[in-house]
Amino acid sequence: MLEFLVHKCIKDADEIERPEVRKRYGFFSSIVGIICNVILFASKLAIGLIAGSISIVSDGVNNLSDCATCIVTMFGYKMAAKPADRDHPFGHGRIEYISGLFVAVMIILMAYELIKDSIGKILHPELPKFSSLVAVILVVSIGVKIYMYFYNRSIGRKIESATMIATAKDSLSDTFSTMVVLASALAAHFWKIPIDGYCGLLVGVMILIAGITAMKDTVSPLLGQAPEPELVDEIEKIVRCDKRILGIHDLVVHDY
Repeated sequence: MLEFLVHKCIKDADEIERPEVRKRYGFFSSIVGIICNVILFASKLAIGLIAGSISIVSDGVNNLSDCATCIVTMFGYKMAAKPADRDHPFGHGRIEYISGLFVAVMIILMAYELIKDSIGKILHPELPKFSSLVAVILVVSIGVKIYMYFYNRSIGRKIESATMIATAKDSLSDTFSTMVVLASALAAHFWKIPIDGYCGLLVGVMILIAGITAMKDTVSPLLGQAPEPELVDEIEKIVRCDKRILGIHDLVVHDY
């Protein structure tokens, strides 16, 4: 299904080494993400306010922040596709890493706000209201986020994009957080246990860990991490194809 959509919506989808094609991938993924997250935010905000659940509202606001990160991702891919110029002779490809770093920072800030609100809910617990509509929306949200995780991860691996991988990790953390929110709502309904604040705190910690991991994945290549052994082997094989070359040493790789 994903491959069908990619080849249907992205021109020259297999030419992933071209900046223009990478930009199309970024735009495709971001537009899908914005549409899905806006729908999830609106539905969770409405249900959360009706049910009086801080964890559901927080989960919805988290989806809204995902829309912002999708917009940043689109901007990043647009800038990265710009050709090399006098001031940037190696092109603008590293903007992808910078946009990925921004996504990670957004995730961490959202985690901080969620943790702060959840602590307040722990100190002043209330039983949220529950209905079958709440359960349906949360279950649908879990399904949507699982799908978003797989398609972002697939695209990220295909075009070797740290930004897409970071976005995929964000979707996975959203999946777990919504599962915790659903468990909180069920516990409040069936056992009258006010664990809404504790579940919100757990969600916040999970989102925080995902944000720190995503930040590490984007900062490392910006600082100049060592190349993968497979890439080194491939370069050595290409160089050694010329029989006049006796050996290769002190290989330095810069990632743009």
